[in-house]
Amino acid sequence: MVINEVINVRDDRLMDGLIPVVRIMSLVEKSKEDSIMIDFSRTHFISPVFALSLIVYLSQCGKKVSICNIPDYLSVIGLSSGGIQPDKMRKSEFIATMEKYSNKTYIPIVSFPATSYSDEKETVSSVIESILIRQVSIPSNVAIGMKYIVEETLDNITEHSESDRGFVFAQAYRHKHYLDLCIADRGVTLLGSYKKLADNEISSDLEAIKAANRGISSKNLPNAENRGYGIFTSKQMLVEGLGGQYLMISGGSFYLKRPGFDSFYSLPESMRWGGTIIALRIPYNVSDFNFINYIE
Repeated sequence: MVINEVINVRDDRLMDGLIPVVRIMSLVEKSKEDSIMIDFSRTHFISPVFALSLIVYLSQCGKKVSICNIPDYLSVIGLSSGGIQPDKMRKSEFIATMEKYSNKTYIPIVSFPATSYSDEKETVSSVIESILIRQVSIPSNVAIGMKYIVEETLDNITEHSESDRGFVFAQAYRHKHYLDLCIADRGVTLLGSYKKLADNEISSDLEAIKAANRGISSKNLPNAENRGYGIFTSKQMLVEGLGGQYLMISGGSFYLKRPGFDSFYSLPESMRWGGTIIALRIPYNVSDFNFINYIE
């Protein structure tokens, strides 16, 4: 079977990148063939949400999926190669490689070990934050908030997901003064994390994603419920403080929050992601943003 969808992800809405991925997922799930080819010859532009949600799905869909006719842009960002892997190179080499993107409008896919004590995670975080700030001249008041949001999201992957690897990909839209950043894992999903708790009563992906966004943590530690993945503070900072958008995808459900909008969704039972994806739309020219107003 060959899938040859027209893919041209516009940046009007953060979740627009999810729509062609869901179409591809539907075709894969409906196919009775075990070997599937995705033809990207009619692909014009993609977004971080598209790239990482597709990578997470294909890595665990249970079928042999290959891709062909990859446009130069998709090769440059690392969609076919799996991205840059900092654990496969010296730290200085990784930093030098990433510095080449300091005058671009994107950061290619970076795949890093998703372990709690990974030195690579700290390096990835600091290098990506530094490059994003310089790419579009993010003012210091917004840069502080962006660093908090990115580091909290990366910490969630390493502390909760039980994933082998995490993924990061970013694209800036200079003419519209915002950037899209996506961080993903292919771990146990939010539902899988909650199921490990002795007193767990959460039984579906939808319940799990709602619980996570209500501030109920799966980390069984004193006061863990108050920490709630750091999601509450990050969302407030991003949506209320910066006027941005927050998209969370896990298992068969996803959640979108933007100014004036807050909603949960579920996919058909046969369609799901074996991991968690968080996408952030970060407006960066917000002169009245103050990081301190959102720290508990």
